[in-house]
Amino acid sequence: MMNIREIFFPTDLTAEADQALEHVRLLAERFKASVTLYHAVEMPDPRYAHWAFAHGAEVWARAEEVARDMLQRQADTLSASHKVVVERQPSASRAIIARVHEDQPDLTVMATHAREGLSRLLLGSVAAAVISHSFRPVLCVREPDHGTPLPYRKILVPTDLSLASRLAFPLAALFARSFGAEVIGLHVRRPYTGFDVTEGAVWSFLQQDFAGLQVTAQVHTGSVWERIVETARVERADLVVMATRGHDTVGDRVLGSNTDRVTRHAPCPVVVA
Repeated sequence: MMNIREIFFPTDLTAEADQALEHVRLLAERFKASVTLYHAVEMPDPRYAHWAFAHGAEVWARAEEVARDMLQRQADTLSASHKVVVERQPSASRAIIARVHEDQPDLTVMATHAREGLSRLLLGSVAAAVISHSFRPVLCVREPDHGTPLPYRKILVPTDLSLASRLAFPLAALFARSFGAEVIGLHVRRPYTGFDVTEGAVWSFLQQDFAGLQVTAQVHTGSVWERIVETARVERADLVVMATRGHDTVGDRVLGSNTDRVTRHAPCPVVVA
């Protein structure tokens, strides 16, 4: 039986991260989970020359102190068991991934900062990097378009009817049962494939994991990520829960895989499992 006992909350101390903290608070209280609040103070790699080193170690010590104070104030508002970790690292994304690999949290919760096209290829996205390389469930938080982020009452679960897509089902079912949420199973047919998937087939595919829950099924045709985003918006979903296959081609880095595109464009938070 899947459960959430450890939540990892990496934060860049922005307003978007403050919104993500509210999801951490809800989930920690609901599942009685412990929380690690984490911030990486990005500093230059000491192997390379950098202008900031001329200012001495006190610059980084002060940045670390300020970050720890901010995180501790946030931690003090949590009723759940928690700890605060602040450390200096050359790369926030690599540091977060290393922490996830080491601690193996049940869920990582973080705010998303969307970037598009070439700027995303060059600058990268911390959330995208964590999703691609941590191999653990990640909740990417953004404020829903309909303005009511919590609690989760309607959960959209996309599936291509493969075993890979089913990897997200246990977590989606856990959220649905814990919050009494409605589940919408969604299959998107690609145009001109000749395969006629019915809503009944999608509903049947979901039953093993979502038995006893309120489940409906939809089938649409078109671009996979666009139909997922559109359905989430039309249905006023509070959460999308989906799996990823870890696409890593150059085209995906520029344009994004279906999962990556959904996390950047969805009108609500997205869990990638």
